[in-house]
Amino acid sequence: MYERLLVEKRGDAMRVSFNNARLHNAMDGRMLEEAVALCRDLGSDTVTRFVVFTGEGRSFMAGVDMKSDAMSVGGDPASARLRQRQGQELVKRLRDLEQITVAAVNGACVGAGLALAIACDLRVASDDSLWSLPNTGLGYFFSWACTPLLVSLVGPGNAKDLILTRRQLTADEAVGMNLANMSAPRDALMSTVDGVIDRMRSGGPLAMRMAKKLVNASSPAWLGDVSVAEPELIERLYTAGEPAEGSAAFFEKRPPAWGAK
Repeated sequence: MYERLLVEKRGDAMRVSFNNARLHNAMDGRMLEEAVALCRDLGSDTVTRFVVFTGEGRSFMAGVDMKSDAMSVGGDPASARLRQRQGQELVKRLRDLEQITVAAVNGACVGAGLALAIACDLRVASDDSLWSLPNTGLGYFFSWACTPLLVSLVGPGNAKDLILTRRQLTADEAVGMNLANMSAPRDALMSTVDGVIDRMRSGGPLAMRMAKKLVNASSPAWLGDVSVAEPELIERLYTAGEPAEGSAAFFEKRPPAWGAK
C-alpha cells in the first residue's frame, strides 16, 4: 500500500517509518500523499491507541526533497499553493488524531521533519539528533500551519531564533527549548519510546483521549488559525521567485542573490 512509509502494527501500537533513507528521508510528493492517506485511515481506526513516527536509517527527516514535487510542480505558483494546502491537511490531521502520537527523532530533524515532529504529542530525541529550520535560506517561510505550533512550544523569541538564524540545535538544546520532551542514547531511542508508551498504556483509554483533546483545546496554537492565508502567501513567494533562487543557490552551493523586494 505504501512506498515511502513503512507501517508496522503491534497490538494497540503502530510504528510508522519514513522510508527514503538514501536522501535521509527527505519528503517528496509521494511521501506527502501517503502520510495524508495514513492519517485519514487512522481517523477511523478504533484499535490503535499509540502511533510512533521515526525515520529509516540515520535520519528522522531531512526536510523536503528539493528536486521533487513536494513543494510545487515545476515551480508553478498555483501548484505551490495547492501543495501548501496538502501539507496543512497532513499537519492538521496529525495533530488532531485521537491516538497518542510520539516522534522518535533519530538524527536530522529538518524543515518538514521538524514540522511533523511538533505536530506529534510527544518528542523523544536521540542524543545525536540535530534540529533546524533552513526554510528562509531557501526562499520559504516555515509553513504547513506549523508556526503557531512552534510558538506555543518554544515561545516567540525562540521561534524567531530558529526560523530567522537557521541555527542547528543539539538534542540537549532542543530539550532545553521545550522542542523535545526528553533525549535518549541513539541505541536506546526506541526502547525509551516503548517505555513511555508502556507508562501511558496504563491510563484509561477514554480518559487519555479526552485529556489530549482538552490540552489541545487549551493551546494557543488552536486559537489563532493562520493557515487560511498561508497558501496565498506561498503562491506570492513563487511569483516573486525567491524559492527558485533559493533552490538554485542550494544546488550550486553559493549564497542566494535575493535582490530587492
